[in-house]
Amino acid sequence: MNHFSAIRTFVSAADLKSFSAAAKALNIEVSTASRHISELEEYLQVTLFNRSTRGLTLTESGDFFYSHALQLLLQWEEARNLTSAMDKQPTGLLRISVPGTFGRLHVMPFMEEFLRLHPNISLDISFNDEVQDLIEARIDLSIRIGVLPDSTIHARKLASQKRYAWASAEWIEKNLPPDNPRDPEVVQKGLNIIMFSRLHGTGWHARESGSEEEWLRVPINYRFSVNDSAAMLYACCHHSGIAILPDWLSWQEEKSGRIKKVFPGWEFSMFPSDTAIWIVYPQKKIVSHKVRSFIDFIVQKIGDPPYWKI
Repeated sequence: MNHFSAIRTFVSAADLKSFSAAAKALNIEVSTASRHISELEEYLQVTLFNRSTRGLTLTESGDFFYSHALQLLLQWEEARNLTSAMDKQPTGLLRISVPGTFGRLHVMPFMEEFLRLHPNISLDISFNDEVQDLIEARIDLSIRIGVLPDSTIHARKLASQKRYAWASAEWIEKNLPPDNPRDPEVVQKGLNIIMFSRLHGTGWHARESGSEEEWLRVPINYRFSVNDSAAMLYACCHHSGIAILPDWLSWQEEKSGRIKKVFPGWEFSMFPSDTAIWIVYPQKKIVSHKVRSFIDFIVQKIGDPPYWKI
């Protein structure tokens, strides 16, 4: 007995309440459909259908078996589709949303190579720092920075993120800031803080680097705020004061010596929790090959650990 064929015939007969209708749907002989059910009943040692002139109805055993058989067929169909997709060339328009500064620094430099490797994919990249409804915005894939996204979307961690306080070497030499961000001098005098305005005045959260301590809010007095990370870096490099910047943004200026850590023993966060860089995409049983190809590509390019931490 071909168990899979028999199970498929059983599910079809249960749905259509007829052996002849099931045979027609499966493009097999009625005698073959009847034989499948008989062999399945003999194998299971149960009666699956009550047969009458009005058609077929499931027995109690048949009803129990139906739910499991249906799930088995659905799993088979998903496995078949996923396997078949492995050998298909990724094609079509891929719509991606990325944070502005991160996208320009760590996505755009690799896109020429991605298009060369996948000649049947077209890219539409939007730069957006706001959280979007991916389905409503018709976005196939997005890169987001922050806390773990909600459970209504798939999420894969692309890289961890650390934020530190930076200032130019010239500014540090002139101002001699304290070693602790919770020092009253930081709060009261402001120390020329360059504030990220998207925090809406709530201040930063801080803890000692490498510790598992809880994040504590650090209220900040400031006169200068911007809503763009790249602008904060520019102001920091040009001696405007202290800016709290992510490692993926500050790494080149740090290597060149243009900026230095102000509170070297401390790390910061916009939220009272660790943050990271995430690849997110809508929940679907089967991830399209074009989305999977981009995920695999960008994960390989960013590396583990990410190249800005090496």
